[in-house]
Amino acid sequence: MAARVLGRLTDPEAVEAGTGYPDLPAGPGTEADGLWVPLSLANGFPAVSLAFSGATERHPSHVAHAHAHLRRSLAAVASGDNPPGGLYATTSAAAYALLIAHRATGGYREALARLDAYHRDLVREALPPVPDEPVADNAEFELIRGMSGLGRHLLARGGSAAEETRAVLGYLTAMALGGITRRGHTVPHWWTRAAPRAGQEAELPDGHLNLGLSHGVSGPLALLSLAWRAGVTVEGQEEAVEALVGLLETWAVPDGEGLRWPPYLTADDWAAGPGAPAPPRQRPSWCYGSPGIARAVQLAALALGRPDWHELARRALLPLLDRPLPAWGLEDAGLCHGTGGALHVLGLLREHIDDERLDTVVDELAAMTLGHFREENRFGFRASVRNAPEGADVPGFLDGAAGTALALDAYANGGRAHAGWDMALLVN
Repeated sequence: MAARVLGRLTDPEAVEAGTGYPDLPAGPGTEADGLWVPLSLANGFPAVSLAFSGATERHPSHVAHAHAHLRRSLAAVASGDNPPGGLYATTSAAAYALLIAHRATGGYREALARLDAYHRDLVREALPPVPDEPVADNAEFELIRGMSGLGRHLLARGGSAAEETRAVLGYLTAMALGGITRRGHTVPHWWTRAAPRAGQEAELPDGHLNLGLSHGVSGPLALLSLAWRAGVTVEGQEEAVEALVGLLETWAVPDGEGLRWPPYLTADDWAAGPGAPAPPRQRPSWCYGSPGIARAVQLAALALGRPDWHELARRALLPLLDRPLPAWGLEDAGLCHGTGGALHVLGLLREHIDDERLDTVVDELAAMTLGHFREENRFGFRASVRNAPEGADVPGFLDGAAGTALALDAYANGGRAHAGWDMALLVN
């Protein structure tokens, strides 16, 4: 199935032109325009390049197809007007696609070296200070737009970016320790004035604390833990990991014999304290739900050798294992919030969790992911989109067919991501 999807992603121009809603014309100037951003790791040329570089079976054509998408990525970089935007946007997105292509082929050394220099300059110029008030937006520290994502790329580059990697780790460590005052309460530095989603500003005027892996505190936790396991450390890093796991442990919500996490905490939640009435269950996804957060906790357990944290990660999965898969609310096959992401993350989690039900659920997730494929769809899989009953034809990494193909490819090959493409998810 992964190979069939890749066969629909070979031509960059056709992929871009085919992106859109089935009942609307595709391309610039239409309502479908926002689904494709040429220089994006989520849905652009770098995203599709990952599908070919990350495929386990190294067909000779994979290198050529990855290169074709990389050429368009680098042409977009060269065109200018590319403000820094985190790992998933602009120049950094192209750099990450180059990194995975390099790990798959050994090539692109000179291009990577030039972009290493770009990232060294970027960290020196853009590393934010640790604030004494809520940050304006999670984009300062999160995975998708912030320093956690850039730090994962830098960590993968090793010695060529060692100083800048430690600068990012130092910033995240300082953010994890201490706190600020908000409405008379001491809250973590991670508190942001922004609402979790556009349109919630009136509902949440005092901001929120995001717990998820993509936009919240679990991203910094994962990076600090991965760096520790790689032997890249700064003063206070162990205490920072302990503080972040402690934060998650404190705000975990009991659910039967297990636990789960809310997607975020509001000022009212913080004032009420742990143990207040539990919020409704949410979709168990990579980006926000228990699978992604549990993987960050598991990485911390592996880093610091903490059996109690392994148990915390295991308990976070019990409410899922006690429910039939159709009741989870996963609507499409994407990595971000669909079956593909749950498949990949739970596949990694089960390496250190002994529960036969987890093996069964992973196989069921693979079957459910395959079941979303439709021959008549442009890229085989469609993304679920609010107010669009037929979904959208999206070829990219986070929500689209490329990411789904990579999750299926990894499942078919022992659960591991070839060339480390899943570093961009902060799960490895």
